[in-house]
Amino acid sequence: MSARRGFTLAELLVTLLIMGIVGTAVTKLFVSQSRFYDQQTQLRRARFVSRTAINAALSDLRMVEGTGGVVSATAGQVTVRVPYAIGVACASNGAQTTLSLWPVDSTAYATAGFSGYAWRDSLGNYTYVEAGAAVVTDNAAVCTGANVTVLPQGRVAAVRPALPGAIPAATLVGTPVFLVQRVTYEFKSSVALPGRVALWRTIVQTGQTDELVAPFDTTATFRFFAAGVDTAQAAVPNPLSNLRGLELNLSAQSERAPEGAAAPKQARAVTAVFFNNQPK
Repeated sequence: MSARRGFTLAELLVTLLIMGIVGTAVTKLFVSQSRFYDQQTQLRRARFVSRTAINAALSDLRMVEGTGGVVSATAGQVTVRVPYAIGVACASNGAQTTLSLWPVDSTAYATAGFSGYAWRDSLGNYTYVEAGAAVVTDNAAVCTGANVTVLPQGRVAAVRPALPGAIPAATLVGTPVFLVQRVTYEFKSSVALPGRVALWRTIVQTGQTDELVAPFDTTATFRFFAAGVDTAQAAVPNPLSNLRGLELNLSAQSERAPEGAAAPKQARAVTAVFFNNQPK
């Protein structure tokens, strides 16, 4: 019967050395892949921040009217008059004007902060009425009597004060009118992520303020398109009635730095929003 041959000490040491080298290489590969994955994850999160900001602002800003829709503007803040309901005039009794409003989302209508209304004359010019303005529910019979159809799911409302009495009755009926709310978009300090910058949306009349998305770095700003100019500028057009759109410079960041990095990931997105509600 032959004796079994075991491993020598030298063979064990060589085996352990080889296993150590392989283990170290595998560990480095795992760490490297983990850091790469985390970097890509943080980059995606930064891109998500910029895309979310664009989606949140576009729906409001596209509805702004081009000659009187902007109330104030700076590089970090814009306040605009955003239409939330559109319709036509049915009749006026001197104290109020009755409107047939087109269907609109009930939640958006209920949560809007009415700041006034705007009416459009036969030349396409808009006049804003905000001082002392109010809106109340009115009777659909007023519109029916003026041969103005109230659409299914539409509303009948009256605005005060009334449209100017100088408008002839025949011209008054069918005059486009929209109800507006003042909305402020602003880059300022985040509550969700202290020490970082967020994009906020505030309904001025109700004071409802929401942190839409964060974080951004301090280079996130608004730039401005003036009438007749193809490129955005840093200076706010003077007068504001020359402002035709905004450029959003959204320098978004990830919430934290990736593994092995000292700073958060950056994702810079630049988009232009032109005011679609233009006089024709």
